[in-house]
Amino acid sequence: MKLKYHYDAAPGYSRLVTPQTHPVKWLDFAMLKLEEGGHYQAESEGNEIGLVILTGTCSIQVNEQVFENLGGRASVFDGRATGVYVPRQAAFVVEAQAGGVEVALCRCQADQALPVQVVRPEDVVAREVGGVGFKRYVHDIFGLQMQAEHMIVGETFTLASNWSSFPPHKHDQELAGDEVVLEELYLYKVRPLEGFGLQCMYSRPGSPHGELDEAMIVRNDDVTVIPYGYHPVSAPPGYDVYYLWFLNGPRRQMHPNDDPAYAWIKTAPEEQRVYP
Repeated sequence: MKLKYHYDAAPGYSRLVTPQTHPVKWLDFAMLKLEEGGHYQAESEGNEIGLVILTGTCSIQVNEQVFENLGGRASVFDGRATGVYVPRQAAFVVEAQAGGVEVALCRCQADQALPVQVVRPEDVVAREVGGVGFKRYVHDIFGLQMQAEHMIVGETFTLASNWSSFPPHKHDQELAGDEVVLEELYLYKVRPLEGFGLQCMYSRPGSPHGELDEAMIVRNDDVTVIPYGYHPVSAPPGYDVYYLWFLNGPRRQMHPNDDPAYAWIKTAPEEQRVYP
């Protein structure tokens, strides 16, 4: 089962992950790269679509509503993101402004007719997570602070020499109060550019989904899909590792379930270890 892919950052629209072509049921993901003045026009049809402006500036029109001068980051590491929620049965246009734009498109089948929503940097819910050796900064873009039927989308910034999504967690079973089923994918960016990160995926014996035991190097513009299992990430010394995360499943709830073998790290006191 192939779980890592690469985005070539080609101009135009690049559809990267679909249920028809990848080992997922619900994830549908694309990237849009436009030079200044370029535009992309489409219909959401029976989907809700989350547009996340990764870099650059653009205007976005959804039906008759026009939103100008959105975005502005030189890189994903330069501040909080801007996003636009496009409801089902809507026409939308993205037009790049000075310097061009790169946009992630997260698509979910939807039945509800929700309003158009703009999530500006000040609307992003940002928090510091973890502790010594597993510190990162998590930004909820299309999180539970806004309306959507299925999608949950955000960004994680993993500091050099730290682990992320740690302790390892999963969300592939319905366990009342503890876990809900959500597929996930990551789009990676690395600073400095020539660096890499490490993505692990594994399951425990007895998993209803089968055996999974993978460790893969991830570089700038790699995409990993996580249909099930635990999925921690590591950033090596000297290199910050970012990933956009996109979750979709039957219920829009966040109940990540930590691997009990490693959950103790959350409450462990900082320890000074001395080796001979």
